[in-house]
Formats: sequence, C-alpha cells, structure tokens
Amino acid sequence: MPYNIHGKKNEVHILNQLPENSPQLKLHCASGDDDLGYNYPKVGSDFLWKFEAWARTLFFCHFLWGDKDKAFDVFNEPQNCVLDAYKFIPEHTKKCIYKVTAEGFYLGYEKNGETIYEKYREW
Repeated sequence: MPYNIHGKKNEVHILNQLPENSPQLKLHCASGDDDLGYNYPKVGSDFLWKFEAWARTLFFCHFLWGDKDKAFDVFNEPQNCVLDAYKFIPEHTKKCIYKVTAEGFYLGYEKNGETIYEKYREW
C-alpha cells in the first residue's frame, strides 16, 4: 500500500527487479519529517509513496541486498527528482521511478505511457 504524505503531487517508486531466489531486498526510506520504516519489497513489486514537495524536500533510501549496501537521495529536487539527474530527467517530472537490479540502480520517468530508464548508481 502506498504512503501518502501531506498531499499527493510527487511520487517515488522503488521497483524490485532483482533476480528470483536471491537475498531479500531491504530498504529504509525517510525524510527529515517522515520515516517510512524498513520495507522488504518482493521481486517484481513496487514500493511507492506520494507527497507534497517543497523547495527543501529530501528523501533518501538505504538499500541492503545480500552483502551489498547503498544509500543515496531518491528525491531532492521538485523539478527533476534529484539534482544530479537534471540532464536526463525532464523538468517538471513528478513521478520518480527507481529500478533496483543486480547491476545497480536505474532512474526513470514516464513518457507517452513508457518508462525511460538510465543507469543511475552502482551497488
């Protein structure tokens, strides 16, 4: 079930696209005001939350998978999801889509009913 924090204008999606029969993905996402707790999305599922973004809104996620461990901001820019994706994510994107794979993390946005991804982070 999606979290809905202070409205619903922006969305962050975390898609678990890790291999079947691999260690369970564990993630912890939070902002300075809202802690979404620890979550264990199944392979193929979408962990998401919706929120009203302000100029200083920031959400980070900490990902754990087997012996791999990565943490980064998943939202820190109301116009482009994250500041370092401004060359890839179109301005005024409100739906930030992360795909977690064995190879790393992909960031995507929707265009004409299709999700366009680019490699964003390594494990």
